Amino acid sequence: MGQDMVPSVGLILVGHGEPPRDLPRHIIREYFELLEKRRTEAEDERFRLLEEEIVSRPRTPENDPYFYGLLAIAEELKRTRRFKQVWFAFNEFCRPTLLEALRDACASDVDVIVVATVMLTRGGHHSEEEIPSAIEHAKTSCRKPIIYVWPIDPVDLAQFLLSQVEKALARKMSI
Repeated sequence: MGQDMVPSVGLILVGHGEPPRDLPRHIIREYFELLEKRRTEAEDERFRLLEEEIVSRPRTPENDPYFYGLLAIAEELKRTRRFKQVWFAFNEFCRPTLLEALRDACASDVDVIVVATVMLTRGGHHSEEEIPSAIEHAKTSCRKPIIYVWPIDPVDLAQFLLSQVEKALARKMSI
């Protein structure tokens, strides 16, 4: 890339993820029981199998509206044409994982990778620890700059929420 060229930017949008609604309850119960305990080797293997079953389950708008909600935001970001490519990823319960999306972005033809999350408030384990850790891991093999949009300015977030409150009030008051 020459000095006068504008870099092409790829965006990875990260959401939390949810177990699909049609997943049998006993699977979710066993998964969370194993998640919260110190596991034996056999239990650790069972945990990995349960996790794989959860993330691999087919998603539909009915069984995972969160998945499709994040996908809708990613599609809107694509429509802006600001990014050469837009990927989406999840911290847990869904695929693609952030590490998978980072691997795809690193192998793509974008010059710069930007990672942004919809988990906007400070204090969250995913936003403050897991996402930065995944980015650091990816940087060991990725030859492109990776920029994490974090933390979100609370003033900007408050302004966004205020605009949403004003829209809701205008809709309800005009009825």
